[in-house]
Amino acid sequence: MQCLVAINPNKKESIDYKDLGTVEFGPVQVVLGAVELEQSAFDSEEPNNREYVLLRVNAFSCNYRDKSLLLANYDQIKNSDRLFVPFGSEFSADVIAIGADVCDFQVGDRVMSNCSYPESGMKGVLPGVATNFASLGWLRLHSKKLIKVSKTLSNIEAACFSLGSQTASGMIRRSGILVDGGTPLVLSARSATSLFIIQQLISYGFNPLCLSTTDWNESEMQRIYPARVERIGNNIALNDVFRHKFTHAFDPFFDMNVGHALKYIKTGGTYITCGMRDQHPLLSIDTPNNAEPIVRGALAQSIVKNVSLLGNCLGSTEDLERAIRLQSRTGIGPIIDQEYKLIQGRDFIRRSFFNFSRFGKCVLVYEN
Repeated sequence: MQCLVAINPNKKESIDYKDLGTVEFGPVQVVLGAVELEQSAFDSEEPNNREYVLLRVNAFSCNYRDKSLLLANYDQIKNSDRLFVPFGSEFSADVIAIGADVCDFQVGDRVMSNCSYPESGMKGVLPGVATNFASLGWLRLHSKKLIKVSKTLSNIEAACFSLGSQTASGMIRRSGILVDGGTPLVLSARSATSLFIIQQLISYGFNPLCLSTTDWNESEMQRIYPARVERIGNNIALNDVFRHKFTHAFDPFFDMNVGHALKYIKTGGTYITCGMRDQHPLLSIDTPNNAEPIVRGALAQSIVKNVSLLGNCLGSTEDLERAIRLQSRTGIGPIIDQEYKLIQGRDFIRRSFFNFSRFGKCVLVYEN
């Protein structure tokens, strides 16, 4: 099976691979290549495999967190004997083999990741993202890290559904808006997580205001109708119109947006965030010098306004199951920006991580 990986630049003469070009990660040139990987050996009766599943990946996608992880892992392999490093934290796959004690899956099932956090559902199984190496093609994962793909999702949609939808579902539940009601605000609305939040809020009957630093075309705005988008920036009129209007703010990048968010939240409101923009020093060279004072000022506002500040990491299995049921009921799947073949791996990485016109998720499809 041909798979997409990042090639150790100091070991290029020691590996048989198809060169797919390089991508600039800040000052670092990451070499991409296609390598042939054979199916992993898997004995279902082996004690270490009894609760595990062997998968063949059909398609995978990357999330924002993968950008810094790939750069960090690439830097580590340069001074090692490792020939390459895979990447990617979401996938759809076919079950190829199952351990003797696996009851929830059968050979031939379509599955995607279950990134349940803070509990995995089984003692001894780590919670959180199922894998950081989905591009490897062959995956051996504990059965608790998987969930079946519903009939309403294609392989391509499933390859970019679980992590974003699970996070969005968890954030919406923990915010309390489903119980208390309210007026929601979504920041960095073009981000993958925000798009999931917007779609789920709409499915629950809310029409969020969506703030973005870039312009949207009519087709993009129709994808989230009846929610509406406003361009954020140094716009005094925008600040005046929406100041103190919202009960809940959903934000994927607190270090980028918290200063704006606290202006718009009502006294006693809720601000919930699931991440930060600046996840690696080499990818943060464009960070404004006043970022830290803005964050401090926002925290001071939260005290004066009695705002509840919530951090959120992923979601529970129940959150993912709720998101799957919601998708099955509404038919609203993840927004796909573009699909790519293996030979287009360089374009896939560049658009996934560095193209700000991207709208939705990019998916790389393997030929099975």
